[in-house]
Amino acid sequence: MSDASSERSNMSTTRAEAPAPTDPEPGLRTHPRDLRSQVIGAVERFAVPALLLVLVAVFSLQPATAERFPTQANIQNLLAGQAVLGIAALAVLIPIIAGQYDLSVGAILGASSLLSAGLMAREGLPPPIAIGIAIAAGVLIGAINGIIVAHLEVNSLIVTTGSATVIAGFVLWYSDSQTIVGIPKSITDAIVGEWLHVPKLVYALAATALLVYVVLQHTPYGRYLHAIGSNARASRLVGLGVPRLTVSALMFSGGLAACAGVAQLGLQGSASPQLGPGFTLPALSAVFLGSTAIKPGKFNVLGTLFAVYLVAVIVNGLTLAGASDWVQPTFNGLALLGAVVLAALVARSRRRGPTTSRVLTGLRLKRRTRAN
Repeated sequence: MSDASSERSNMSTTRAEAPAPTDPEPGLRTHPRDLRSQVIGAVERFAVPALLLVLVAVFSLQPATAERFPTQANIQNLLAGQAVLGIAALAVLIPIIAGQYDLSVGAILGASSLLSAGLMAREGLPPPIAIGIAIAAGVLIGAINGIIVAHLEVNSLIVTTGSATVIAGFVLWYSDSQTIVGIPKSITDAIVGEWLHVPKLVYALAATALLVYVVLQHTPYGRYLHAIGSNARASRLVGLGVPRLTVSALMFSGGLAACAGVAQLGLQGSASPQLGPGFTLPALSAVFLGSTAIKPGKFNVLGTLFAVYLVAVIVNGLTLAGASDWVQPTFNGLALLGAVVLAALVARSRRRGPTTSRVLTGLRLKRRTRAN
């Protein structure tokens, strides 16, 4: 009896002390699923930049556009003209990351352009003061939007659409429905032109993008915006000031939109009351399309900029190929719809990945428990 019990004890000890099976060396393991997911991830990240390069090559070689598309003048006009839209898209990006939508960006852009032009041409104010007042007005509009959204808990789409309508009325009243001219030459000289064969506005866009990137990705403030955009209720529970952050995001957006308006004023040399609304939908399209690139499933600065120029290259190429006037607005609308759908699909696939992984991990743990 004692011999049998000692034998069972030795067997259990042997089982307990048996070395666990070791994994094969990393170089010998093959994970086709991991490799496939890495390839798919790389395609998702770089699809928009790659498509942009392909389209540039196509329009440069296609007979219908080969003579005019790759010229220095066209490329510089394309870069400079879309720089303003790029700044407007960055203005849209910030509140979207915080979980809000600002549809007044285009209206603020147009109003700041018109207001600064009127203060300089009609009132005779020095350019720095006029521009400062216009940018401050954009920040103030953003603050009003933010207070209504955050403290009165009104949907941001409704609030910013309403404010955009009010701004449009102000623009028509202030301009008397007329284009304002007589802008000081110093404004156009500061904005129009090149440095090292690159338009000055491109440097302005790059500086703005770098600022927004640093703020959103490398500061506590940016992390807080991402947090309230992901889950505002949980952010409140951990002590974040969600209303304050929401107001600040819309103020940031309004200020950037006003800066874009001043840049557009310098680029055109005049301010039109019909200027602003045309920027809103392309900016939204760029932000949503950009969320499918570089960091798929997340709104990001670099993806937004690639998307801005992708859409611009397509429209520019089609225009040079002789497309009708209705093509551009139609394409912008389709781009917005397609970008929203694509962004939703990418975000859904990204959410499924971790959930599936957790389920599989739980099943493996259950199997190991049963085996032991």
